Amino acid sequence: MKTTYEVKYNGESAWGYKLINTVNKMWYYGIGQGDIEKYDTGSYNPKLMNAFSKGQIEREIVRVDNSYRSMQIWERELLSELDAENDDTSYNDNNGFSKIKRLPRVDMCKDIADEIRKYKSYCGYEITDIDLSTEKEFKGKIGILKPTSFLRDWGSLQPRHNLYVAEHLKNLEEKIDQYKGNLEAIEQETGQTLFGVVLQNRKQKNKPKADLKIDGNHTFESTVRSRYGFTLKVLYIPESIHNDWTEDEIRLIAEYLNPIDEMTTLQTAEEDAIKTAVELSIKYDKDSSVVNDYLNKHKFTSKAKDRIKKNVTTQLNKMDKEAARPKNFIDHTLPEYREIMKDKVNDYEIESGTYSTYWSSSKASIGDYASKMLKKIYQGKENLKKIKLLIHHPSVEAQETFEKDYEVDFENWQRIFKHEKVELTWEEMPMTKEEQA
Repeated sequence: MKTTYEVKYNGESAWGYKLINTVNKMWYYGIGQGDIEKYDTGSYNPKLMNAFSKGQIEREIVRVDNSYRSMQIWERELLSELDAENDDTSYNDNNGFSKIKRLPRVDMCKDIADEIRKYKSYCGYEITDIDLSTEKEFKGKIGILKPTSFLRDWGSLQPRHNLYVAEHLKNLEEKIDQYKGNLEAIEQETGQTLFGVVLQNRKQKNKPKADLKIDGNHTFESTVRSRYGFTLKVLYIPESIHNDWTEDEIRLIAEYLNPIDEMTTLQTAEEDAIKTAVELSIKYDKDSSVVNDYLNKHKFTSKAKDRIKKNVTTQLNKMDKEAARPKNFIDHTLPEYREIMKDKVNDYEIESGTYSTYWSSSKASIGDYASKMLKKIYQGKENLKKIKLLIHHPSVEAQETFEKDYEVDFENWQRIFKHEKVELTWEEMPMTKEEQA
C-alpha cells in the first residue's frame, strides 16, 4: 500500500491516517499505534476490504502524537464534523467512541488571548465601565461589596495555583490609590490597562448559568478593597461567542491572558502551569501534544518545561496511588484515629517506667526516632524500663518499605537497648477498618 506523509513523522507512537480509494475516491479515517509499515487498518468494512484486495487503496498519514488517547479524541472530533457514518463516500461505520468529544484548540485559545490583550476588545465588543458607587462600602479601612451587589453573583475561574497572590493584590491596590482611582491616568503613566474579562451567562458543572470572570481577579479584588477605586473596567464576552468554547479552552485562554513574557501582569508561574498540565494530562495523557503545545505557547524554557513535566508526573503518580488505596483505609492523621492512638499511649504509660508514643512509618530512617528514645533513657527523669511504640502507615507503600527496610533498624535498636535494661517493643496500627455488612 502506497503511503504518503502529510505531516512530519518522527517516530511518534500514535498516528492518524486517511485511506483513499484511487478508483471511486471513497475514504476512511482511522488511528493506529506501533509500526506504521506493519499496520493497514482496524476496519472490517466489507467494501473497504474488497478495495484493499484489489490494490485500490492508498494511505496518507495526517496526524501524529505520542498519546493514543488524544488520537482517539481527535478521531471522534474529526469523524463527527464530517458525519462520516452517514456519508455515502465514507467507509467509516461510526463516528468514533471516545467519551471526550474534542481536543482543546490551543492555537485558537492563544489567538483569542492575544487579540484581547493587544486591542483590549474582542469581536467588536469593547471594555465597559462599571460604577461601584452603589456596589461598594467600607469595613474599617477596607472596601467590600455590599450584600446586595450584583457583582457578588459573578463566578471566578481559578487557573492559577492560588486564586489570589497577596503581594500582587497589595501592589495593585496601592497603585489604584496612588492615582486616586483614575484608571486612565494609570494607563497613561504606566501603559497598563486594568480590566477584567467576563463571560456572560456561562454554564459551569453543577452550577446554574452566571457571569464568570476568567481574567482580572486581582484587578477586581484590589479595586474593591482600595480606598479610591470606584470604577471597574470589564470586557464582556456574550454567550453567543463563548458557547462554543470548552472548559479546557477557557482555562487556556485565561492563562494566555497573563503570558510569562508580559511584565505588567501577574505572570503564569510554574506551579500554575503544573496545575493546568495535570488537569490536561488526566484528560488527554501527559505525553499528549495538547500538553506540549500548551507549555510551548507559554514560552517556558526547556529546563522549566522539564521541571513542570517532572512535577506533573509526580502528582499523577500520587493520584494513582491515592486511587489504588483501599476505600476502607484508615488515615491515622484524622482526629478520631489520633485520639485512639493517644488513648493507647496513655494506657501503656500507666505502667511505671514505661514511655509510649506514636510515629508514622513515612520517616526515611529510624535515626530521629532512636535519638528521641536515647534522650528518654539517658536524660529522662524517670527510671525508664520499657518503650512501647505505635507505628501507623500513611500508605501501602510506606508499610511495605517499613517492613522491608526499616523494621530491621528497630530490631537492632531493640538489641542495643537491652544492654541498658530497656525493653523496646512496637505495634503496627491496623491499616483498614472493617466494612459495614
